[in-house]
Amino acid sequence: MRSLIFALLVLAAGSHAADSLQLRLLTEDYPPFNMQTPGKQITGSATDIVRELMLRSGIRYSIELLPWLRAYNRAVLEPGTCVFATTRTDQRESQFKWIGPVGETSWVLFGRSDNPRVLNNLEEARRYRLGGYAGDAVAQYLIARNFDVDLATQDEQNVRKLLAGRIDYWATGKHSGFLLLAREKVSNIRPVLTFNTTFLYLACNIGMSDQLASQLNDTLRKMQKDGTVAKINARYLPD
Repeated sequence: MRSLIFALLVLAAGSHAADSLQLRLLTEDYPPFNMQTPGKQITGSATDIVRELMLRSGIRYSIELLPWLRAYNRAVLEPGTCVFATTRTDQRESQFKWIGPVGETSWVLFGRSDNPRVLNNLEEARRYRLGGYAGDAVAQYLIARNFDVDLATQDEQNVRKLLAGRIDYWATGKHSGFLLLAREKVSNIRPVLTFNTTFLYLACNIGMSDQLASQLNDTLRKMQKDGTVAKINARYLPD
């Protein structure tokens, strides 16, 4: 009898812990993975995947869209906080518990259409001035390799700098780059070189338990296996 009562108490305590768990999920405007509609709803392929992941895991959550560096730094410093969609790099590896991937993207150099120059590889871009934005993994990758990178606080600023001739190429994600050009109604900028492919993750504060991180990754793998992730991506990502 005592054993039965003890088991019921343990189950009740575990259920209460799950019910009381809430994560703060932070993101940025990075279409098509995460973005805000005119009605202020936060959506996107990675956002929908993360929402479904939280639902299946029984975790209460809030989602807030912030400038990237603020979102990133809060996830590093504040327990119970995660940021997405985040490129997993060696520099960032020890700062988070990683859930994913929740997306995949290619890194591209965009140039003006009236620029006849051909780049065969990234090394050939070393002599030129590249545009990136502060805190972004693409810019960090290039800076670490001693490229000349002119940083902006928002990626759309690089579109204007490229058109004005203040930078020679704009380094950004493929999908987000094309969508940003469409949003800005710019047609005279084209992709010049694809130089990397990366996966994107939900990056959670290092204080998250290994057990919860493992549970979330297991649930995400089930979502990938049953076709849920593919169906969500099909709504946002071009073929």
